[in-house]
Parts: sequence; structure tokens; C-alpha cells
Amino acid sequence: MPIAVAASFQRTPWVPVLSVVLLSFFLLVSFVNLSVLNENSPHEVPLVFSSLAEEEVEGSLFRVVDQLKSEPEQPVLRTHLKESPFWIYADLQTSMASQYEQIFFRSRHLVQSTCWLDYENGSLQEIQLNTNQGRVVSANLDNSVSLQGVLCQFKFIGPASLEIGLQTSADLNKAILISERRQSFLEGVLYLMIGMVAVAAFMTRSALFVSYGFWLFASLRLVALSEGWDHSIFGFDLKSDPLMRARMLALAMYFTSTVLIVWHLFENIRRESWLGVLRALQCASVLLTVLALFSPYRTFLELFWPISLVAASAVAWVVIQNFLEKRDRVAIYYLAAMLISLTGAVAEVLSAWFDQRFLLQYFNSASVTVLASVMTAVALAEFLRKAQWQQQLAAQEIKQAHERLESIFDIAPSAMFTCTRHGELIHFNKQFTNLFLNREGTPTLDFLQSQRLAALFNLLEQPGKSSRRELPVVSAEGQTRWYELVVSRDHRELVGVVADFTARKDRELALQYQATHDELTGALNRRGLQNIIHNKLNRRTASFTFFCVEIQQFSRLISAYGLAVSDQLLQAFHTELYRHMNTHGEISRLHIDQFAIMIHPNDTERAEEAFNAFLHRLDSVPFQFDGRCIQTTVLATLVFQGLVDNVLDVMETVEMSMRESKLKAKRNSKVERVVFEQNQTRSLLDQSRTIRRLDDQKLPTGLTLAWQPILALNECNRPLYAEALLRIKDENGKLGSAGFLIEACERGGHTAFLDNWVLSHTLDFLAKHAQQLNKLSVLSINVSPGSLNDEIFLQDTLALIRAHQQHASKLCLEITEVGSVINLQAVQNFIEQVRGLGVRIALDDFGAGYSNFRYAMDLHADVIKIDGSIVKNICHSTESHAVVTAIVGLAHDLGCKCVAEWVEDLHTLREVKELGVDYVQGYLVSPAVECERFLGLGSALELMPDQNRARLVQSVLESGSA
Repeated sequence: MPIAVAASFQRTPWVPVLSVVLLSFFLLVSFVNLSVLNENSPHEVPLVFSSLAEEEVEGSLFRVVDQLKSEPEQPVLRTHLKESPFWIYADLQTSMASQYEQIFFRSRHLVQSTCWLDYENGSLQEIQLNTNQGRVVSANLDNSVSLQGVLCQFKFIGPASLEIGLQTSADLNKAILISERRQSFLEGVLYLMIGMVAVAAFMTRSALFVSYGFWLFASLRLVALSEGWDHSIFGFDLKSDPLMRARMLALAMYFTSTVLIVWHLFENIRRESWLGVLRALQCASVLLTVLALFSPYRTFLELFWPISLVAASAVAWVVIQNFLEKRDRVAIYYLAAMLISLTGAVAEVLSAWFDQRFLLQYFNSASVTVLASVMTAVALAEFLRKAQWQQQLAAQEIKQAHERLESIFDIAPSAMFTCTRHGELIHFNKQFTNLFLNREGTPTLDFLQSQRLAALFNLLEQPGKSSRRELPVVSAEGQTRWYELVVSRDHRELVGVVADFTARKDRELALQYQATHDELTGALNRRGLQNIIHNKLNRRTASFTFFCVEIQQFSRLISAYGLAVSDQLLQAFHTELYRHMNTHGEISRLHIDQFAIMIHPNDTERAEEAFNAFLHRLDSVPFQFDGRCIQTTVLATLVFQGLVDNVLDVMETVEMSMRESKLKAKRNSKVERVVFEQNQTRSLLDQSRTIRRLDDQKLPTGLTLAWQPILALNECNRPLYAEALLRIKDENGKLGSAGFLIEACERGGHTAFLDNWVLSHTLDFLAKHAQQLNKLSVLSINVSPGSLNDEIFLQDTLALIRAHQQHASKLCLEITEVGSVINLQAVQNFIEQVRGLGVRIALDDFGAGYSNFRYAMDLHADVIKIDGSIVKNICHSTESHAVVTAIVGLAHDLGCKCVAEWVEDLHTLREVKELGVDYVQGYLVSPAVECERFLGLGSALELMPDQNRARLVQSVLESGSA
């Protein structure tokens, strides 16, 4: 009820009328009390006088009087900021002194004064001066017989002026009374306004009111300066130096508070175009404050007036621009305040320079200050009224939005509620009532109980926090329903939305199952297995054990029985595997014919027994499908991993282990089970990491080149031949195989990168040690078919050989598996170009794989290297003997040299020599050694560690020659 009464009172139309009446009455009273009308002013007689500056006079006081009497007279003295003393002399007749008892000296910047009366007899008498109105100094002329004039010495500070006149004692007392009344009225008004503004600033915490309060106080001090009664403040008289400092601080405060008021009232000044101006004015405010504290009064004034002029122009332009853009009443009122202040300044100028006091009667410093303060207050009130109006509009919009939200709250399809911080329900909509409340009005679900909701409120910690939870609820029938609870809190309440999303959750779970399980068998797929490994590694670093099985010759089963039967076989295979291994680990299908079981920790022994039972079952009982009996054979791989900390290492180790098992089974058909212990899986893991580094073009540490000598059988001078091979040097300097690196490059498509590295390092070594390798005739380098399919590699190789053309005649490029080359014509063109540079071409592993007689003719090879798997059995196999004989005959018919690989004993050496082989390569002569050992080497036999064996080899070579 009181609020409604207050609102109706504010809307009453006569309230603004009364406000205008009160404001008009206040202004009328102020005008009456502060205006200076001629009919009300006390009578005074102005005197003219002569003046000289201190530096213009010399000698005694009598000499000064004589000098001044000869000077022209003037009604007003202006110092123009000069601070040295002035001497003045005014003629007085005895009749005037008897008629007017008081002489006064009016100046608001007078700081020091001394006067003497000049009598007709030539004597001077010092008189006592009284300060009556702050800016008026007077002396009593009673009993001054035969008076001739008055001599005074005055000292001023600032832009001072001086007027002299005569008054009766009654008129002087009346002037003093009027001045005190005006001073009291003005101080009372402004101090009252300052007090009200201070209360408003304290209640609203508004910087605008604080700025206005300081502006009012500074205005009061400036009026006191203008009227001449600023010599005291709060009842304390100020001496000369503190008075000047107080005046400067008042001016600086007025400037600063004006800038702050403009900043708060007009938002457009904060735009980028005016921001620099505002920052400059703020800096000027700081500068003026510092000068007011430490600089002389004259220096301060010399800087204050130009700065104030620029600042006033900028503020006026901002106010006018704001008015033109927005027609803002705040700008109108503040512009009126500025015009009133400007009118007061004009009145002061007209009065001082032209002695026109008409405007000054109505627009003196006191009345102008009150009017400007009132108009500034009106501008502030309009600014606050507009802000309040905007707040009311915002509140009304908020209220309307709240009403819309309440309607939405009631008709929303989701269940919504609010509760206290203790979990007690406050509001809830119809859906919440229908779904989650019983007849007694209490929640039916456990997570909506007051204790749980209160815990949620405390869990969110601070207002604005929200939380989303998915909560399963098992019904009495055993069905699981899924509910989504979204809650948010403020200072006092918790707001929540509850939705049953069981259908959506079921679809999500179905999609998750499809994403992590094999569609055909229902086993985990690769992603599902990776998720399980990831969850296990999230807790800590772990070790893993995998039992893997691969159905051998599965592609032939598909060809023989078709896809439908093959699918049935896979389903039956998984069913049997699940029956034996489900309790011991997680079963996954990694490839079409490969399954892996990740064994549970501490269950390896029982799992291995169950795995053996599964394998025995496969061996003893075939699968039956539509009258067909299918017997399967499997390759089992047992992988025991050490501590691993990431999923990629686990999966790579399993796959590389299964690949190694498959290679072993391919070399030996009797292999049915392969076990990889922790040290072996660690080696495989290192290889896997090497492959990953190759993706970043990074080769493993220790990679180097080793040369294996090739021994000439039928050349008398025994020229030196060798083949450059990749090796990896361990920490002890021992050379090890780089086969895994070559395989990794072939698997990852990095053979061109590796072959380019070998070729560039070989050519650099030949160039660096050309003198020490002068006996080296031919150095072979392997080039893989993957590199030959890379056009960029072919171009880079040609560029490298051209850059080292002086060593090209020593190079021989060995090409393997020519059948894998995609563009044979491009390779033939490449071979022709490098042959033109002096490079030889060799066909490696001839007689095995894709190498055949047609490629020997198409590529015009210079050397044919017989595959070592054929050469090693030449003494025990008639087939191998026949193949070698045929290859040697073909090579010689084509004009090629022939090299036998894998020659490891003297019997093989003698046999291949008898068949006409030109060169041999193998451990009989020497394994691959560091290439530095070839520096200065004369014969390949010097590399043999057993010199007795070297002599036997030499004898075999010489016996054939003889």
C-alpha cells in the first residue's frame, strides 16, 4: 500500500508545477540577495591617483611624494601580474576629508599595504589600515586638519587592480553589511548544496555526485576570490603564502571537476574520436594540480588561462555536438550553465575595461555562480531522470520477460522446478507434477529428494554454476529408465530441468555398441579394444598379455565355399572362442581372419589352459555347415608385454607379433604356435617406434653404412669390389642388422627417403676419401622397387650423380623385384640416363621372386646377381645346380658379369668357379664391415680374420687360373 501511494504521488501532475515554483522562488531570493543595484549601493566618491613601480622611485618618502605628484593621475591601477611593490599618491582636500571620514582601497590581490597622510606643512604621518571586506582596506580620516594627500605602498600577487575612494562611516558600514550578507547567503546556499550532494553521493555511490560536490566547493572559492573574501576558510584566516596556494588549488579543482562532470554526463565524449581529447584534459588536470602545489602563483596563472581556454572550447564543442546529435536536454541545461558563466565573465570584462557596470549589477560572480550551480544541478537531475527512466524500461522488460518465462515454465514439455538451498521444492510446472510427484506432493525419484538436491546446491559452490547429469533408474519391473537432470543455482535457489531420455539413451548405447563391436561376430572391434586398453592405462601403467589366433588359408576358404559360408564359419569360430575364453579376457576381431584375447591380470595360467583346450577342439572337431565339414587350421601367437603407457604401443606390438608369426610360419610350415616374451616384444616395440619416426623423416640413432667385399674369381689383378649395406651400430660399436628398418620403410612407403640417404652418404664418402679408395673398382647400392616408382626420387638421384660425376663410374645400382615397378618405361629411361653418366646396372636376387630372364633383356643389365637361396644348395641339389648353370650361361650370352651370393664355404666356392661365375659374395670372404676399413685396402682377402682360410681361398683361385 505505501508503495502504491508513493507511485501515485509521483504521477500527480501538480508535483512538477510545485517543483518549478520552488525553483523560481529560490532563484528570486538569490537574485535579490546577490544582485548589486545602484539604488541599493552605498554612496562613494572615487579618487584618481598617480602611481610608480618600486624600481622607478628612489630616495626618501618626501622624494617619492614629489615624484608621484609629477606623474599623471588614473582612476584604476592594473599590475599585469607584476609582484614588485607599487607607490601611489592621491590628492585630498581638507573639505573632502571633513565630509567623508573614510578612505578605502579596493583590491582582491592586495597582500601588503602601508599608508601615510601628507599634510600641508610637509610632514608625513603613518595611518592605521583596517581590512573590512576582504578586498577592501580602509583608513579613518577624522581630525585630519590641513590634509593634502595620502601616500601608500602596496604589494600585489596575481592580476591585481586597485581603486581608491571616499565614503562616510555610515556608508562604509552599510557596504560592509551588504557584503557580509551576500557572503553569508552565498556560502549558506552553496554549503547546503554541497551537503545535499555529499549525502546523495554517499547513498548512491555515484562518482558524478562526488565530482559535482567538488565543483560546487571550487565555485564557492572562486566567488570568494572574485568578491575578495577568500582570505579565510572554515573560519580560519589565511596568510599571504597559504592564500595564494589555496587560490591555485581552487582553480585546479574547478578545472578537474568540470572535466569529470563532462565525462560522466556525455557518453559520446568516450568515443574514439574524442577519447584523445579527454585524455589530454585529464593529463592537464593532473598538471594543474601539481603546479598548484609547487609552482609560483604567476607561473600557474600563465599556464592556467591558455589551458582553460582550450579546455572550455573542447567542452563547449562536445556539449553542442551532443545536443545536435541527440537533442539531449542534459546538453541544453549544461550549455545554459556555461552561457551563464560566460555572461558573468563578460560582465566582469566590461566593468573592468569599459567601466560598464550594467551587466555586473545582475550577473556578478556571486549570482552567476548560484545560477550556474543550479543549471548544472538541473543537468545532473535530467541525467539521473533519464537513467532512472532507462532503468524503469529495463525493469519493465525484465518483468515482461519474467512473465513470459513463467508462462513458458507452465507449458514447457520438460519437467521444471525450483527449490531452496535446503532442497525444499518451491515452484514446479505441470509436467513435473504429473511425472515425478505422488499424491502427497513428494518426489517419487530418489535423486529429487530434498537431501540430494541440497547436496547438489552445495556442490555447485557459487552462483551461476550449472551441472548436467545422466541418472539411470531401475523400475520395479527391472527396466532401466534414463533421466537427464540439468541444474543451475543462484544465491538462494536451485533451478532444475528433468527429462526422460530413455529412448535416446538406448539409441546412443546401440550406436556405441556398433562403433566398438564387430557386426558379424559381436566381438570387440579394433576401436572397442583400444577403448578398453585406454581405460586401463588411465589408472596406471600396465602390462598386457594377448592370445592371438589367425585362421590360416582363409582366402582359399572364401574362394572354395563363398562369402555366406565363410561368414557362418567366422560366427561359429567366434562362438567356440567365446565359450572357452570369455571368462579369461576380452575377445576382439582385429582383421577378417584374426582374433585377439586380452587376458585378465593374474589369470594367465588358467587362460592358457582354456586356450589350449580351444586349439585342441579345433584340431579334433571340424565345423559343420549345410552338410559341409570344414576343418580349420590356426596360427596361435602368445604375446607377453612389459609395462606400457599408451594404447598405440600396445596395438602395434600385438600386430607386429602376429606379422612376425606369419613370416615364421611362411618359412616353416610346421610352425603352429609362436610365443613372444617381454624382451622380444620390447624389441618389436622399438621397431614400431622407428616406423613412427620415419613418418617425421627421422632415421634411428646409430644408422650407418657398411661395405661387404665382392671377390673376383677370374681376374688376375683382383680388382676391389664391394656392396654398400645398411647397418645399425649399437652402444658398444657393434654392427647390427637394419632389416627391421628396411621392412618398416617398405611398409610405410619411405623407401625413397632411405635409398636417397644411402646414395648421398655413399657419394659423400667416395668424394671425401677418393685418394684412399683408388683401388676400388665398383661399389653396388641397392635401389628398392618402391623408390623406382617415385618420380621425385629418380630426379633427385640423377641430380646427385651429376653432382658427383667424377665418381659415377664406380657406382652400380642394384635393382630388385622389377616386377613390382609400375612404370617400366620410366625406369628404362632412368637407366639409360644414369648409364650415360657411367653408372652400371645390376639385377639383384636373380632366379627368385619377380626377377626373370625377360627383364634381364629389357633393362640391358651389366651384372646379374644370383639369389643366395639357390647358391647355398648348389652342392646338394641338382635343381639348384641346373638353375645356376642356366643363369651363368644366360649372363655370359647377354654380355653380363655374374655374381654368386651367399658363398659361405670352400666347396661352394669351387663349384661356382667351375660353373663360370665371375664374382662371389658371402661370409666366406667377409661379412659387411665399416666402410673406413676399405681405406687403403689392396685386396678383399685382407678383410678375412682367419689368414689360413684366406690362403686356402687364394689357392682355389690360383688353381683355377692355372
